[in-house]
Order: sequence, then C-alpha cells, then structure tokens
Amino acid sequence: MGPLTGNRILPILVVAVLGAGAWTFFDSFSNVGYAPEQPIPFSHTIHAGTNKIPCLYCHGPAERSRHATVPASNVCMNCHTVVATDKPNIQTLTNMVNAQQSVPWVRVHRLPDHVYFPHKWHVAKGIACQQCHGPVETMDVVKQVAPLKMGWCISCHRQNQATQECSACHM
Repeated sequence: MGPLTGNRILPILVVAVLGAGAWTFFDSFSNVGYAPEQPIPFSHTIHAGTNKIPCLYCHGPAERSRHATVPASNVCMNCHTVVATDKPNIQTLTNMVNAQQSVPWVRVHRLPDHVYFPHKWHVAKGIACQQCHGPVETMDVVKQVAPLKMGWCISCHRQNQATQECSACHM
C-alpha cells in the first residue's frame, strides 16, 4: 500500500480544503478596492494630479504624528474662498464651514486597533504616500489598493531593511 492511499488521503484532503477556505475567509478582510461614497465628491485627480498639490499640504499631520488625518475644512477653504466658488459642491463646503460644521468624510484606510502605524516615521524615511495608498493622484474616488495586512507590511520592511521587531508595530 502506497503512502497516500486509503485512510491517509482523507485527512490530507480535509486539511487542504479547510486551509483554502480559511485563506479565502481571512483574505476577504483586506478591503482592497474599498471606495466609499463621500458626502462631498472630492477628486484627487484634480487636486494632487492636475494641480500638483503635495499630499502633505492637506495631510500635514503625517509629518509629525501617527495619523495623516483628513484635512480640516479650513485647509480646503485656503483655496476655495476664491477658486471654483460657483460649483455646487464648493458652495456646500462653504455653507458647512460658515455653519461651523465638519464634513463627515468616510475613512478609506483603516488598520486594526492593535497596530501602531506612525506616518511620521515613514514620511521621514522618504517613503512615498503612493507606496501604501497607490496612485492617489489619478483617483477621482480614493480607494484602498493595498491589503494593509501584516504579511504585506513585513514584506515592505524586509525590502527596505526596516525593523521587523513585533514591538515596532504592535502595542
């Protein structure tokens, strides 16, 4: 009797099927392709692409903190008090700012709570925003392009000779 006959093949088949099912199940949580509708349409193609506004102009906290953050409406108004003021979406933004209301932007990229990801360390090392966020300057609607999973991050750390110590990313 050969090594993979009779009673031995069934357990191997069960483990293989369960493994494939688990892989598919857990991979479904990557959020790749997630592109929520925003309360006010915002085109990164126009702002970061055509007008070449640097990421850090709007997402300045990325240089000094853990989070890049969604810009405050007053950052938008630095330009939009004079630019495109006749457009309905800019008028909506202006009305919200005048009423001291925040725009309820929908977050696109999210990591689990137990992961510590300091944007400032990556910005200081010269890692381009596009490495994690994709070619945002070509996106009319921002979407998640990277899986943002541990294996993906570790692969990047290996390629860039960055630390792979657990305590660097997990608290």
